[in-house]
Amino acid sequence: MDTTMRIFPALAATFLALSPLAATGVSAATYKSGNWAAAKVGQTCYVFTQRAARDTSGALVFSFGPGGYNSGFAYEYAPWPGEDGAPWDQDDTVILEVDGQEIWLGDEMLAAEGLHGYRADMTDGFVPEMIAALRASQSTVSVNFDRAAHGEVWLYGSFATEGFSASLSEAGAMCGFDPSNLPAS
Repeated sequence: MDTTMRIFPALAATFLALSPLAATGVSAATYKSGNWAAAKVGQTCYVFTQRAARDTSGALVFSFGPGGYNSGFAYEYAPWPGEDGAPWDQDDTVILEVDGQEIWLGDEMLAAEGLHGYRADMTDGFVPEMIAALRASQSTVSVNFDRAAHGEVWLYGSFATEGFSASLSEAGAMCGFDPSNLPAS
């Protein structure tokens, strides 16, 4: 693995290593701040947590095309070694918390199986609201799932928000967009 790939959380590194861009020898321009980093791979910019939360093998990942178009936000979960099967059930729902307070944006996330694990993706049009919530955060953003069959809410990861705004600004500079004014995708 090349040295630029080492700063990515395990999941982001797996995503990038197995993407078609890896075969072309494209390297990522990277920036790190606090618990977050920004990278430009090809024409796409990513803002992501640098390391998995203590209680998960997952990562938070924002993506932006040139000019900020086609923005996305996801919680990406890579199974632990030996883990098989989905980490959540089809009827489970995402609950997002910022600084310990539940926010409504979890209702805009759909959990599914991804290319290299499992993921919960936010409806594209709500990415600006998620950015605003993280920018306003004082300390953490947490991903929880309401496990319907278990009658419990399970924490899948609590991530420090320190460095998010700086990494997002750097991604905006790398891909030519204003993070406060994303275009409609």
